[in-house]
Amino acid sequence: MASRALFAVTAAAAFVLASCSSTVPNSSVETAAANEQSPNIIFMIGDGMGFEFISAYRYATSQRGTGELASTPFDDLLVGAATTYPDDDTWVTDSAASATALATGVKSYNGAIGIDTDKNPKQTLMELAREKGWSTGAVATVQVNHATPASFFTHHPSRNMYNQIADSYAQQVSTGGWSFDVLLGGGHSYFARDDVNWLPKLEQQGLQVVTKLEQLEEVSTSPVLGLFADKALPFAIDDRPGRLADMTKHALRLLENRSEQTGKPFALMVEGSMIDWCGHANDITCAVHEMADFAAAVEVVRDYLAENPNTLLVITADHSTGGLTLGQGGEYAWYSEKVMGIEKSIEAMATDLVQLPKSAWRDYLTPVLNLPLTDSQWQQLESITINDQLKGRDKLKPVHQVLVQIISEHTRTGWTTSGHTAVDVPVMAVGPGAEAFRGYIDNTDIAKALLQLVR
Repeated sequence: MASRALFAVTAAAAFVLASCSSTVPNSSVETAAANEQSPNIIFMIGDGMGFEFISAYRYATSQRGTGELASTPFDDLLVGAATTYPDDDTWVTDSAASATALATGVKSYNGAIGIDTDKNPKQTLMELAREKGWSTGAVATVQVNHATPASFFTHHPSRNMYNQIADSYAQQVSTGGWSFDVLLGGGHSYFARDDVNWLPKLEQQGLQVVTKLEQLEEVSTSPVLGLFADKALPFAIDDRPGRLADMTKHALRLLENRSEQTGKPFALMVEGSMIDWCGHANDITCAVHEMADFAAAVEVVRDYLAENPNTLLVITADHSTGGLTLGQGGEYAWYSEKVMGIEKSIEAMATDLVQLPKSAWRDYLTPVLNLPLTDSQWQQLESITINDQLKGRDKLKPVHQVLVQIISEHTRTGWTTSGHTAVDVPVMAVGPGAEAFRGYIDNTDIAKALLQLVR
């Protein structure tokens, strides 16, 4: 089956800003920073990846009823947990405020990109690294001008300023070059717009632009901008296997080549972006496949660490999404094999269904869902009204909601929200300075510890 096959593949900036003066109360950071050579930093963020998503991934890779659990690349890396709250009275962060905290060590309001609550720019990990001569890069499966990568390289009052964020990437050109050496993900439509097409200008200035993942094989030097979709890449379950792992492998290769030339370390941020999007969609199968995509990238990084021990790996989440529970409706069970039998994301199914006559829905859904729908559930589907005046996800919403309910009932997956939650998130670390991330910390402490290692 397609889903089973997919699941198996498990410069300087234009301006310099003042760095955060806060410190982490742990001498291990100062000890590591005192070493002759600072370590490379690889910071991996599973967007929306609360502990419950790791549990779902672990159970989904295991065989129910055997009494044994499959191992995951996360298991031996866990060192603690982090709080995620923003600088307001909600306790619940969005990706922008959390990414700003993880990039700068400063909390801010929901929607803020690299700025504090007074809208003052704060120096990010990547900007400090650039100032010190390091190579820098980011990889994401959503558009590169989305909240998380944007918060590591740019400063804007709203995450929704997608065009302006793209312009910041393009315009951060000075004697030292761009703010990044490697930037890979989606977002082509934001760089090639009706009002401005940055891509030919950037290529004339010496930035390599690639639009197909396969083209990365031909790229041997940086800087490079990879834009592999108009906006976000497709969900992993609907795409080819291992795309995040491939992008991560190429980013590491190119950054290492650059570091060999400069004699300086590199800093790389890798985001498993769409765990969050599946959580927003309350799509458990989608979420597990995104976790598998992220786990495959973690394996790539662990292989790199084995050959390059002076490298620090830190993994965390910006928040959790959806209020996922494994167990629903009072039944003490979670049917992982049913989860893994579903062949497409709910969004892909809903997109197909609204283009088909209802008379064809049963024939379409039966092999894709692989679930024994009851007559009542078929009637729920057949009673849906499609409003052809609506567009995009608004048109899909009625179908999406019913599919979520049906899948939840069969798999016993629970969801409490289509938004984020305020629960603590995992922190994992290995390599020089990893001791600084142990225990119960705040997300800003992660950034503060990383910033201290950049010299």
